[in-house]
Amino acid sequence: MAPPTIRSGPLLFGMLVVAQVLGTSVWFAPGAAPEDLLERWNASSLTYTTLATQAGFVLGTLTFALSGLADRFRASHIFAISAVLASASTWPLLAATSEIQACFLRLATGACLAGVYPLGMKLVVSWFPDRSPQALAWLVGALVLGTASPFLLRAMGTSAHAERVLSGSCTGAILAALMVLAVGDGPHLRRAPALSWRGLKTVIANSDYRIALAGYLGHMVELYAFWALIPVLARSIGLSSSLAVFAVIAMGSAGCLAGGTLAGKLGAAGVAKVALAISAGCGLAWPWVASSDSWCAMAILGLWGATVVADSPQFSALASKACPPDAVGSGLTLQVSLGFALTMPAITILGWFETRHGPWVGLLLAVGPILGLLAMAMNKPRG
Repeated sequence: MAPPTIRSGPLLFGMLVVAQVLGTSVWFAPGAAPEDLLERWNASSLTYTTLATQAGFVLGTLTFALSGLADRFRASHIFAISAVLASASTWPLLAATSEIQACFLRLATGACLAGVYPLGMKLVVSWFPDRSPQALAWLVGALVLGTASPFLLRAMGTSAHAERVLSGSCTGAILAALMVLAVGDGPHLRRAPALSWRGLKTVIANSDYRIALAGYLGHMVELYAFWALIPVLARSIGLSSSLAVFAVIAMGSAGCLAGGTLAGKLGAAGVAKVALAISAGCGLAWPWVASSDSWCAMAILGLWGATVVADSPQFSALASKACPPDAVGSGLTLQVSLGFALTMPAITILGWFETRHGPWVGLLLAVGPILGLLAMAMNKPRG
């Protein structure tokens, strides 16, 4: 029997994409009902709970990477268990009466999501190894829409109640677990024979992996800081609505899909370099366009939103390709862990800089993709 492809297995691929979105829905669900939850927790913003989720995710992915768990057991089983646990740690947010309680719960949720997002990518690679740049582009593109969805709800004037939002996301995570169990692991990757550091050492020793990792880290320095600053950047050019924020973030979904299509001609590394270069160019141009023609500024902001995340699935494809078949899970979890670890100081530092220097923050945002480009230029990854 010929191995499945996206074209011959659209149902299977669609199930994996939907499962990934549903499984990670507990990540961005609080953003759809912030007022209700903040009142329950007696908090002024979601900043600390968001950082707690990020921290839990970093700790979880690092644990998976260092222990070899991501390759020792079936990815579908790890995904399913993690999704159910993420659901179980999200529902008690309704009973939390303080910000500290909410932070501990979000820390646990973040740790559980470490078995959902990177393991979901491993599952896609296990089924579609020859089309991983295109397949992962669809996967990440769908997740970007999920990230943008709370802003769309606010723009529509939807009065989201916490019970409704959280119950829906918790149910979605459980459905994701069932869907992934039904799909199972693909035939193109094998499990590691035992828990060991050996697989991770082999991954790190691979120069192609290190190049992909370096490029990804530069990309991540910019990505989440840019997303966090979009409301401020949009207001500075007269776009104050949540719909504008949704549109800019959602442009990243189109960017991912376009990048996946171009990967067939340029290769994953080529697409990643183009996205990094355009994104860096937008950052470098921002201080001047933000104070000039508003239409030009809106166009740059939209282009920035499209390219800032378009390289993400390509870096994951490059990393997975560089890993031995029994160490793909460890390689992906390490990549994601280190990348997300950089997002927390990046958000803090760039947010502080913007309050003091306004549009000149674009120059700092460009540093990440420029460093990523330099890292990839030092050596040429295959792919």
